[in-house]
Amino acid sequence: MAREKAHVTPSVPLPVGEKNKQNPMMCKEGRGERNFACLHYDVCLEKAAKGMWSGFTCRECNYFYQKDEEA
Repeated sequence: MAREKAHVTPSVPLPVGEKNKQNPMMCKEGRGERNFACLHYDVCLEKAAKGMWSGFTCRECNYFYQKDEEA
């Protein structure tokens, strides 16, 4: 059986000098604020799943306020 590739969304370029900081933080399930419209959400969700986190928040991420139409 062929293994499917995970869909990875391309990253959005940040202004010169700004560090790329996709920074999901572990938290209790149901306690995290998330940006479901973020282009990096799938990457962060995968990180949380691989780490077996019960929940995560996007609150500390540079992309927290990014909306999908800004890309």
